Amino acid sequence: MLREVQLKPAYADNYPTLTPGRWYTAAAIAGLVKGTRIIREGREVTFTGRVLPSEHFEFRGGAERRGRWAGMHTRRIDRHPAGGTRRAG
Repeated sequence: MLREVQLKPAYADNYPTLTPGRWYTAAAIAGLVKGTRIIREGREVTFTGRVLPSEHFEFRGGAERRGRWAGMHTRRIDRHPAGGTRRAG
């Protein structure tokens, strides 16, 4: 099961594009929140802690992280070997 996230109603004003109480894919919402901050604050914005703070969101599902995740490739495209071919769309 994918990791999912739900916005807590008390923080709805901070995230106007999200509906409180609706479950979303956590990775997609993390990307949205991060991108929104970069647009608002500029490319020099720094992220400390989690992009989706547990004070603002509830989480469910997903597998527990084991070992060190620093530097691990998690994007799907990174799973393909370097120099691999892609189909033209």
